[in-house]
Parts: sequence; C-alpha cells; structure tokens
Amino acid sequence: MMKGWLTGLAVVGVVVGALWVLFGRSGAEHRGAQRVRELATHALGERVMASGNAKRVLIVANPFGTAGKLNREMQAMEDAGLRGLTASLSPKVASVVAIPELRPGVLEDPRSVFIEPETTTPLSYLVTAEAFDQLARQNAECDVIVSLIGLPADLTRVQCWQDSNGPKFALLLPDLRHIGNRAALRRCFENGKLLAFVAVRPNAPTTATDTTGDWRTEFDRWFVLVTRENLDAMLAAYPQIFPPN
Repeated sequence: MMKGWLTGLAVVGVVVGALWVLFGRSGAEHRGAQRVRELATHALGERVMASGNAKRVLIVANPFGTAGKLNREMQAMEDAGLRGLTASLSPKVASVVAIPELRPGVLEDPRSVFIEPETTTPLSYLVTAEAFDQLARQNAECDVIVSLIGLPADLTRVQCWQDSNGPKFALLLPDLRHIGNRAALRRCFENGKLLAFVAVRPNAPTTATDTTGDWRTEFDRWFVLVTRENLDAMLAAYPQIFPPN
C-alpha cells in the first residue's frame, strides 16, 4: 500500500487507465497525500535556494495535467507539488513552469509505449528524447531545472544533462537507474550537475492523513533529501534507495 500511494506522488496518475493505484480513497487521505507531496517539493525548493546556484528555475511538470487528462484528485496532487515548490522559491528566485513534449500517440494512449514496471517515473519513457533540451533552449535564462517527473530514460541523448556548463538539476522521487550506478550518481553530485533529490524514506508511514506541525519534521517522516554533503551518510543509512554499483 505504501509503495502504491507514494509512487503516486511521482506519477500523479499519468496513466488514464490507472497503471498505478492511487493511495487512499477517503477525503482525509487525499488531503494528507496532497500535503505530503507539497512537503516534498517544498524541501526540494529550499535546497535549490540554499545551494546559491539558482537565479531562475525551470520547473518541468506533468504534461497530462495541462492536457486535461488527470482527474480531479490527480490534478490536486499535481497542483500541490507546484504549490510547494513555488512557495519555497518565491520571492527570491523566479521560476517558470514548462511542459515537456510527449512521444507521438502517448497522450491518446499512454500504454502504447513500454514503461519499465518498477520505475517511479513513468514519464521518463513517455517524453521525447529531445523534450528536456527543447525546454532548456526555450528557457535559456534558467540555470536550474527542477523536474517533478524524473529524467528521460536515455540520458545519453539529453544534451543539457551531459553539458558540464548546462543547467543544474534537482529531482523529485527520481528513478536513479537512469543516471547509472552509485559511482555515476556520485560523479553527478561532485561535478555539480545534480544539486539534490528527494526520495521516499524507507519505512515511511503506510497511509497519508492530514498533517500538521513543522514542515521539516513532517518531511522527515516521509522523505529523505539527498545532497552532495550528505551522500555518504545516506548511502550508509538507506542503501536500498540507491542503485547498485
């Protein structure tokens, strides 16, 4: 159950036909899940702010939302993520929300494209290989990209990721296998390409209900924020959230 709804924080119901089951059905669970997603993106935005690298942030969001393909509950989850992120960035850092291009036919039938069953970011397989580069060119003034949908599955074809002088990245619930093994992940932190990512904390609560109190305390119940500074500690404490070497 935990994996189902927490993964839902990342996929936000990408599949019109429900490839993943969306966490709970009660109103309190829905409100709680929205709040938890907002906490995750708020913490990611706080880290981007603290890094000192951001003058303008490009937020890569779910294209199924703008296309009107999400139901009310799923759209509320998408909105919660954007709300948490923009609240943590504003007013010190400007941001723009952008929508990546989908592969042909995907909007009509997401199941027409193979999606690796264990991924936390199905949109990695649904966007075009050029989608992130297109957004980076169109928003060249943005020096940090915060992706709420993961990274394209074939990163070798993504120039803005490969370019050492390109934008930095911060990621929500990414599928780290797209980056590579632990050594590759470490290199991305050390060369500054990756500023941070948020992952689900092992043994996080199994249901989401209304959350109250300090946002940092609540965040720590559900997630971990991994940065260059704490990478070794996180590898030791939570090896299961990282890809093998």
